[in-house]
Amino acid sequence: MRSFVALRSLLVMKFGFLAATALLLSALSLTAEVTVNPLFADHMVLQRERLLPVWGKATPGEEVTVSFAGESKSTKANEIGRWQVVLSPKAVSRHPQKLTVKGKNLIVLEDVLVGDVWLGMGQSNMDWSLSTTDRREVIEKMPPGKFDNIRLFKVGETQVDTPAEEVKGAWTAAATKEILAFSATLFYFGEALSEHHPDVPLGLIRSSVGATNLYCWIPNELRDDDPSAAYLRTWWSNAMKGWSPEKQVQRDRELAEYEAKLKDYQQRKVNPPQDFKKPGELLGPQWSRRPSALYNGMIAPLQPYALRGVIWYQGEWDSKHDWVTVYHDMFAGFAKRLRANWASKSGGVSPGKFPIFLVQLPAREPNDGKYWPYMREVQERLATTVPDSGFVVTYDTNDPNELHPREKSPIGQRLALLARAKVYGEKVDWHGPLLKSSKQDGAQLVLEFDAGSESLKSSDGLPLRNFEVAGEDGAYYPAVAEIRGSGVRVSSPAVKSPRTARFAFVPAPGKPNFYNSAGLPAAPFRTDKLSRPSK
Repeated sequence: MRSFVALRSLLVMKFGFLAATALLLSALSLTAEVTVNPLFADHMVLQRERLLPVWGKATPGEEVTVSFAGESKSTKANEIGRWQVVLSPKAVSRHPQKLTVKGKNLIVLEDVLVGDVWLGMGQSNMDWSLSTTDRREVIEKMPPGKFDNIRLFKVGETQVDTPAEEVKGAWTAAATKEILAFSATLFYFGEALSEHHPDVPLGLIRSSVGATNLYCWIPNELRDDDPSAAYLRTWWSNAMKGWSPEKQVQRDRELAEYEAKLKDYQQRKVNPPQDFKKPGELLGPQWSRRPSALYNGMIAPLQPYALRGVIWYQGEWDSKHDWVTVYHDMFAGFAKRLRANWASKSGGVSPGKFPIFLVQLPAREPNDGKYWPYMREVQERLATTVPDSGFVVTYDTNDPNELHPREKSPIGQRLALLARAKVYGEKVDWHGPLLKSSKQDGAQLVLEFDAGSESLKSSDGLPLRNFEVAGEDGAYYPAVAEIRGSGVRVSSPAVKSPRTARFAFVPAPGKPNFYNSAGLPAAPFRTDKLSRPSK
């Protein structure tokens, strides 16, 4: 079995010259002027009411002073030219300020606000830009300066095998062009928050890549040593048996030839033939979706920038039998390590707790979504087993034939309600009906719900849909469901003695109408303890 460490050693031997060159360039950089991590730039938002680590590079032993909002902190760069200071917590400020970093040279960062910083992570549904939504025309016609209080940072896609020190990206004001190119889910979340907290600037950091598994985003130490990643290690070891350096060289040659031909077609303004296709990636050490590569390139270099919280929108690519089975434990391990790594990089100063909010999977057509109900179940469970977390329901937001809900405004608004309740301490409803208990009463099952501060209702006034019941044989049949106070009584003529019930426990619930009076949908559930279906 080839371990991750052994594979890295192989690459070092194969590409030793490149490694030596990188070390030489690193040594030369030690005599460079003082620099600050690219996260610290014009138009940034610093997290209010938290200790604020600021870091960068300088000549070893060089004294560096960081000044902001009437405070100055000094330190000296260590033996490898790294420095970090921690500024004291700052109050919220919409007034643009300057942050300076002074060593042998002076860096002046302009238009710095103090508010709340949220990180959005995940795959394509977090990546999905606002330009693809129904709101595009509204954004294009909005008056200048409408969202001056919101700042955006898009992390550039980067895959590396060891944690990167610097992130690719830049802060921008939330102007029309930048908004349309930004994550729709994350922007709608920020917009809804800003409506209720207009005096608090928002910094939104999007770090997401489409078609990615959870394992792309976990740190190396979890991947290599944590029990929750045991299946991943076995799977990757088996997958790597089909890779070799020779195959990689051949694929790289084919890719170079493809790119040369494509350039030629473009220069001659000729359409390529229909069978002209880019060579597929090899599943191996250079695969863009290899385990931990995106964490190293797109999350590690953000640490320990002070945050208010994290939004996690991912799970589609893990909604297959084996990955669903291990997802809960691996994500719980990821959340724990993520927070621990953020704290460890802050110079021994705790950055404070930050919540992790999950977005449950949307609707999906049955042929492609067999295990989606089980992933939703895992995601809801994580919202109770992972400290400082929560989740929002989305199965009612999209056409099941579309993997990506095209209008993400409801998702952003629900996330904002969750944050307002759990982070900002507001008395708002953030969830629809959540199952509390189930008991048999003759030919009926009595289901009790936590409806929030509101009441249960049918959103269209028609009988509730999507409920099913089963008897001892475990065969489910559509059920008649009637709201009674804080509960729902369910029964079916086909089941004389119902034992279990489920609601919307299918890939794509048909026109769900079980909501609370705040307009929030019920979370899917099942009361049986059956295992997941076989592959």
